[in-house]
Amino acid sequence: MEKISRMSRLRRLILFAGVSTLFFGIYPPDARPADSPGPVPEKKSLTRVQDYVLARGKILKNNLGKDIGQMGLLAFHKGKLEPIPFQIDEMNPEGDWVLTQVPPELKNTGLKPEKDDDDGSLDANDELAFMARDAGDRVKKESLPPGILAADEIMIRDPVDGTKAWVYLCSFSGSPLLSDRDYVEYVFPEGIPGGRIRNPNFEIGFSPELPIAPGFLSIHGSHNIIDRMKTRLQTKLIGMKFSLDETQLVSKTSLYKDGPIRVIRRTRSAVKLIGIFRTPSAAVENIYYENVSIIPFRVKMLFSIKAINKLIGYVKIRGTLDFQNIHGWRIKTDAGPDCWLNIDGKMDEAEKNVNGKNVTWFLVSGPPGAFMIRLVTNRMPDGSPQEAPLISRLFYLDDDLSLDPPEAVPGQSPGIGYWLDGTENLEKGIIYLYAISYTINDYYDGKEKEYMNILDKPLEVSVEAGN
Repeated sequence: MEKISRMSRLRRLILFAGVSTLFFGIYPPDARPADSPGPVPEKKSLTRVQDYVLARGKILKNNLGKDIGQMGLLAFHKGKLEPIPFQIDEMNPEGDWVLTQVPPELKNTGLKPEKDDDDGSLDANDELAFMARDAGDRVKKESLPPGILAADEIMIRDPVDGTKAWVYLCSFSGSPLLSDRDYVEYVFPEGIPGGRIRNPNFEIGFSPELPIAPGFLSIHGSHNIIDRMKTRLQTKLIGMKFSLDETQLVSKTSLYKDGPIRVIRRTRSAVKLIGIFRTPSAAVENIYYENVSIIPFRVKMLFSIKAINKLIGYVKIRGTLDFQNIHGWRIKTDAGPDCWLNIDGKMDEAEKNVNGKNVTWFLVSGPPGAFMIRLVTNRMPDGSPQEAPLISRLFYLDDDLSLDPPEAVPGQSPGIGYWLDGTENLEKGIIYLYAISYTINDYYDGKEKEYMNILDKPLEVSVEAGN
């Protein structure tokens, strides 16, 4: 009996050791999931799923100064605390992105990855990014993994209806808990200069001649629907006419950063004047999420146009996307959100009437899906308001026979974009414009409001004090 009892105890010990190894062995010692928290203090009520969420390091006070490489972002779903995709993008003291990756085609050019002077620790101006849909229930502090060095409880709240959700940024002493999901990627297929931004909703390639501009655009797996991006300027100075187009732009690809939530891609651009002179180059970072592309324009006015506007007869600026092969698609704008225009290569009366109206967005819908492009002139880079320096009017021409060189595919089928009015009143300084593109899944009339809310009614982000 004693021998049998000893054998029984031995089996139980072996069984316990095996189960313990199986359960705990898949996690680093300091990153074991906590016991089930039981009833949570508050359930997730947030229903918005299109939004990305940004939080500056200055509000993540418990993690400030900690190693970014040791951080994980956790959310509670269906009784389980689990890692969710996130990234922390560093900024230098001047407020510029710290980009850490060099495109393969530039590996031997001397271009070097950047490094922040904080040696990889979280600064007040660094930025945490994650998707709102991944946030979960609120949990008690003691339910977080044991052995963590710091934790910030981040609440996101919808200002429209007051609904909420939570995530937890944790610093681990060992290897952090990380998600393997990746919402967007920057890939470099052989033979495609500039690479491609790719996710299930869209794929964007870049013009070899003008890397700042898209030269390939696929929506939900469609064929390439774009010929080129056009920038046209006409003016008269002291009686002499001047004109510029995108061929006078000089653009070079620079560094980038590819994370699970977004890709930040930098280009440097200048303008050629009279064929040989160039303006100083300016850096621009385009940002790509799984359903949103943000193209900021940062224009430095070296002098006041308003001060010399008596010498200028006129200034006309137009920025457009010249599409191709989208006959059968439809377009509507905020000038007539209930009025669809049919794209067929011929201008009808309804299309003529909408051309030139004051607009801030247009939406294009076709068999593969829908996308909306919005021009924002009344906000600074951090989202704070600015007095709109320019007014946008719709440029729309659905005409297969209308030539607008330079272009690779003759005709405008259609050309859609914006006239910018008010250039003659610009003062010396920096002005900011944003073109924001939203790729919309399962579109129905009115769904664009969900995407408009991302900017107009942004989710509120706060951190529980003392958590």
